[in-house]
Amino acid sequence: MSAPDATASPSPETSRRIPMGVPGLDAVMAGGLPRGRTTLVAGTSGSGKTVLGLQFLWADGQGEPGVLVTFEERAEDLFANMRGFAWGSAAWRDARLAVVDATAEEDVVEAGGFDFGGLRARIENAVRTTGARRLVIDAMDAAYSQFSDAGAVRRELARTVRHLRQLEVTTLITAERPEEYGPIARHGVEEFLVDNVVLLRNVLEGSTRRRTVEVLKLRGFSHNKGEYPFVIDPDHGITILPLSTIESPWSAPTDLMSMGNPELDEICRGGVYRDSLMLISGATGAGKSLMCAQFLTAGIRTGERAVLFSFEESSGQIIRNAASWGMDLESPRREGRLQIISRYSERMGLEDLLVAVQSDIERHAPQRVVIDSLTALEHSTPRTALRHWLVGLATTLKTQRIGAMITTTSTEVMGLRTATGAELSTLSDVIVLLRYVEIDGQLRRALAVLKSRGTGHDPNLYEFEIRDGGMRLLEPIRGVHGILGGTSGLDLGAGSGPGEP
Repeated sequence: MSAPDATASPSPETSRRIPMGVPGLDAVMAGGLPRGRTTLVAGTSGSGKTVLGLQFLWADGQGEPGVLVTFEERAEDLFANMRGFAWGSAAWRDARLAVVDATAEEDVVEAGGFDFGGLRARIENAVRTTGARRLVIDAMDAAYSQFSDAGAVRRELARTVRHLRQLEVTTLITAERPEEYGPIARHGVEEFLVDNVVLLRNVLEGSTRRRTVEVLKLRGFSHNKGEYPFVIDPDHGITILPLSTIESPWSAPTDLMSMGNPELDEICRGGVYRDSLMLISGATGAGKSLMCAQFLTAGIRTGERAVLFSFEESSGQIIRNAASWGMDLESPRREGRLQIISRYSERMGLEDLLVAVQSDIERHAPQRVVIDSLTALEHSTPRTALRHWLVGLATTLKTQRIGAMITTTSTEVMGLRTATGAELSTLSDVIVLLRYVEIDGQLRRALAVLKSRGTGHDPNLYEFEIRDGGMRLLEPIRGVHGILGGTSGLDLGAGSGPGEP
């Protein structure tokens, strides 16, 4: 389910679509919303229907005017709620937005037949007066509660939808649904009046809610299937996370960068590619954070900008630990060359965290990124959701050619099992394993490069020590087997190590 190629020339189908103005949603729709059609946006209370509608009206902010028809909330109340978003300014509303207020008065009395003839005339007048090409009808199903003859309301809604097609406006109609995975809309008829259906969900998973969007149908047009997570950002509104495959219109870089340790660079035949995603897996205290500090320091010394995301330690702890290894992170942090961002991931939804990380990367434009440690996300996150999060993160890093080092903690002190390695291993370009091993009654540390995509690497298992100044690799470990599996023992039948001729 990859996003459309931004470099390709518009296809005939794409030219008949209109951008939604919601980041990521055009990719889910495989090109945008069909122009001149009517779309039902259905969801439970709090799922983001009204925000989506107003964001759609705001799209192409310097161009097309729009019309808002509100059945439930008065316009001034809607606008007050939108003031927190970057696009919710009064200047935009005054210059581009016409409002048709269809909310019922408290003392409304039903008498005689019911029709939307007057409302249709008001909508048509607003469209023609402003030249609008975008129209949002918010909470149209609220009309059912105002009048007793549901059949008549149903017929009038159908006539209104037909009238909108004649006006050649692209329309969103929002409607309440009774439950997340039940009927599409409350009255079971709304979906049959429109060309397209988009479902918003706000599902409780464990102790947090997770919002998703699903394009159920786009009549006559292709679209991507399934649910896609989204967040409502306090500044920008709805952002869809399409979790596309890692594709980029740019060629992959071929120059190498240092991992921060000359001996490790030598094992990797001179370093790793500039946009490499490196997974460092090891038990607690094995040296993962030290490797990250060396990786950051190597980039800072050459004038690169760097960002360290910590999900477990404060910036003060990180700077103190680096100082104990003889590395100064405080000076580049003060000078703005290094950003240390500490977040306790348990306090945020996974999609909110991804958007926050992406925003930080966009704001600081680093050449190197460290995430320490990914295991903090595993304890409260379903495996599928974590995999999706990692794909979104990897896409951001790859498209911006950022070298990244990500740590994950082994659940076994001396074995191979990791909490999050399985989800990340296939996305990683480089995998480095750090292990404790017992040899001759002594607990020692070992390092192995398990994978280095696109380049060769030394397959030997190396012992290393942590000294002042960082990690120091020693000689390859010879004549011992089973170390990576946590069952090391002397290989009495071998006279040489695994990499020795």
